[in-house]
Amino acid sequence: MTDTTASYRLAPPNNGGDADGVATNEDSREIPNDQLSWEEQAALGWAVSSRDRVGVAVVERVRRGGSGVTVGELSVIRKEWEAAGRPQPRRHVHRSPVTFVDGTTVTGVSFAAQNPYHRETAPSFGLYLDERWAPPWPHTHVDWPDFGVPADLDSFRAALADALDRARRGEIVELGCLGGHGRTGTALACLAILTGTPPNEAVAWVRANYCEKAVETDEQLRLVTDFSARR
Repeated sequence: MTDTTASYRLAPPNNGGDADGVATNEDSREIPNDQLSWEEQAALGWAVSSRDRVGVAVVERVRRGGSGVTVGELSVIRKEWEAAGRPQPRRHVHRSPVTFVDGTTVTGVSFAAQNPYHRETAPSFGLYLDERWAPPWPHTHVDWPDFGVPADLDSFRAALADALDRARRGEIVELGCLGGHGRTGTALACLAILTGTPPNEAVAWVRANYCEKAVETDEQLRLVTDFSARR
């Protein structure tokens, strides 16, 4: 990671450094997203959604293209999460149809951990931007790290074109990551460009017609700009 220091780095409080409370090298080590346990993800999600000071600092750093959560920061967040009674993150779940300016509809979705595949009507096809998706209906994945951009832009473009063709043929197509904001919003902005929205309006259009939290980082904003330039 839903729904962190490029120019500065937090000095974690007395939470895992040496006996004098001085942060160690281990405190500043970044933890890759795919190495976070379920509990660590829940604690970090809670910190972000509750506007916890450390969680906010982590998110703002990532949005500027900086590093992710560090060992020291995660230690602080875990202690605050435990003290709060281990609450679940406050997040809204997307099952949101988005109709583009040419009339094509694609549904933006987030991953609801307790029951991710419950639908009143199952989609015909899913394009997923996180490997944790494994639904029973036909689908494909794009390799795309949380808060980042796709590893292979050509494959990403091809996957978007395929999803768009399916939707235009009348298939029920959904697109999602985990929280349904950064990666999903970025992909929807690219689809908006492909369906006729002016490139300089694509992010604003998705935020207005899908979710105000869509497209989370500067790198994702640049991807939309680059995507539009290479149409």
